[in-house]
Amino acid sequence: MSDISAPIVGYSNRIVSVLRRLAESGSPKLTFAELIEAMGQKSHRLILLLLSLLNMVPGPPGFGGVIAWTMIAVAGAMLLGRTIRLPGIIGDRRLPVAPLLKGSEIVARVSAIVARFSRPRLRWMTGAVMTIPYAVLVVIVGLVMVVPIPLINAIPNVGLCIVAFAMLNRDGVALIIGLIATAIGLAVALALVYGVFQLGAAAVGALA
Repeated sequence: MSDISAPIVGYSNRIVSVLRRLAESGSPKLTFAELIEAMGQKSHRLILLLLSLLNMVPGPPGFGGVIAWTMIAVAGAMLLGRTIRLPGIIGDRRLPVAPLLKGSEIVARVSAIVARFSRPRLRWMTGAVMTIPYAVLVVIVGLVMVVPIPLINAIPNVGLCIVAFAMLNRDGVALIIGLIATAIGLAVALALVYGVFQLGAAAVGALA
């Protein structure tokens, strides 16, 4: 089982290794562009996993929105079959290295547990043919996550994180679970958006 499940653990350890190397460089912060370059500008799936994991780490106001726009940019590059080039407004945003490293180390330990249950199966669902549908899904979820409502980005991101793990580990069963979780998360997020809109309309009406 450990040999079969090695991919998911290997990818998580690679993320930890990259962040640890950046932390040891002495800089307390790094930009999104520097992080993408360190991970590899052609590692679209791995970077989407990293970004979905970063979205699980608490950050300052606006952090989730920047993560979401970065995911959209990476997914756009995937759709076009190009290397990842972030626009300056996103790429120049800085990230604190230390908390990211701590968060990634926790994720690596969780990945080792997940690896006991996840293994390559139904590989056709996670192959190259699914690149475009996967990228489109990330764009859709990302557009919902940029809405400036507290915690809205975390709800569908849980499912997207499962999908990212499944795509890298070639686990079609986990992909189905992730898609279901993402759909539920999107439904809840859209309900929140609708609720906030209704509250805003009611407040405006009361002041009129």
